[in-house]
Amino acid sequence: MKIFTFLLSCFASVVLADDFKLINGREYKDATVTRVEPDGIVLRTNAGIAKVYFVELPKEYQERFKYNPAAAAASSAQQAVNQATTAVAGRGQPSEVISHGEQVDINQHLALGNVTILEFYADWCGPCRLLTPSLEQMASSDPQIALRKIDIVRWGTPVAQQFNVNSVPLVNIYNRAGSLVGTVRGADFDSVKRYVAQAKTGG
Repeated sequence: MKIFTFLLSCFASVVLADDFKLINGREYKDATVTRVEPDGIVLRTNAGIAKVYFVELPKEYQERFKYNPAAAAASSAQQAVNQATTAVAGRGQPSEVISHGEQVDINQHLALGNVTILEFYADWCGPCRLLTPSLEQMASSDPQIALRKIDIVRWGTPVAQQFNVNSVPLVNIYNRAGSLVGTVRGADFDSVKRYVAQAKTGG
């Protein structure tokens, strides 16, 4: 019975693996769908994890995963609300998403005179969901800190290539003069706090 169950599990895994070809011609070979969201699907491949939006997929995939444009729009609107600044009693610096995959000039978004935290994240990234609330709380409660966020969307987007991002979350901390003080990889909030303290004193 155990052997049968094992074989059945293996068979199920093989069935779930599939090739996905986007409208622009890009392909994800032997990809497994790990999660279906209102606006897209999260795929796991040998190269890592990536989110593919339904608007990038042919109609057959949209129908297969029950794509609903209205639900996707509502989900995107809710995400925008969740990412908006929630300053405490007007004390904190606003947080701002400055890129959704496109290249960006970070120098145009540094809060000179204050400490800037730059977070690279993705909606499908579990560790990002653990770290982001702590960063937002830090920025909203401290008027000397500004949080800037870059959504890489998926691996290989222009902004991910621009900053050579190969893992998320990734956090850069800049001092009041706009100089990079340190980089933290992973959901290591304690290291972020140490670099922020260093940045406040000049880095």
